[in-house]
Amino acid sequence: MPIPPPIQLRTQAIGYYGMSLGPEAIEYLDALFGKVTDAWKTWQNSITFGTLTVAGGGVGAWSGVGNGGMMQGSPYVMSPFSFKGNSPQQIKYTKGLADALAMKFNAFPAAFKFSGVQYTGSCGATPINPGPVNAQNVPVPLLSAGSGQNPSGIAGIWKAALTPPDFDINNPAARSGQLIDAVCKAIEQSFQTVWLASTMIQGNILSGAAAPGGVVAGFPSGFDGKLK
Repeated sequence: MPIPPPIQLRTQAIGYYGMSLGPEAIEYLDALFGKVTDAWKTWQNSITFGTLTVAGGGVGAWSGVGNGGMMQGSPYVMSPFSFKGNSPQQIKYTKGLADALAMKFNAFPAAFKFSGVQYTGSCGATPINPGPVNAQNVPVPLLSAGSGQNPSGIAGIWKAALTPPDFDINNPAARSGQLIDAVCKAIEQSFQTVWLASTMIQGNILSGAAAPGGVVAGFPSGFDGKLK
């Protein structure tokens, strides 16, 4: 899967944090990132894309280009978990991140727009008669397929949920605020540099009637493509 594993996110976060962490803190980060990636996988697997506007042509072999379109899928839901006790503070801490991630991840599909997606297939039209066209998109990474609203500002939303007296994230000695920043940076950077670059869009079908010469202008694609 293109989603970075928990250990990779933990290693990135500690690198951004800039200080060593004890075994218990590392164990907690592994558990936390495990829940992050579990929700990420479920969210990704639910997403489909389609209704791109595809224009192209060809008699026999057919090719075209799709733009616009949309994505839809299930919400991002990070499940709660226990870690050596289930204190109210821990519940609130993890829920703060879960709510922030849900807000940012769920904004991505609705905002994503495809651009220049290639389609190839066959066409039964002749130069003077219409005919059926069947094509599907050429698999391409999301990074190259268009653009969306990548998750950002997660740390600020998370911190806003962690208020005194339960939390003192501004205490320079504890550096808890800096750890939050590091965790969120690891997620955001992995989304942008790993997930977008390695997650492929594929399987979206274009099926309909072409004009004489195999020309299709502004024909919407199906809604069946998946992220892999």
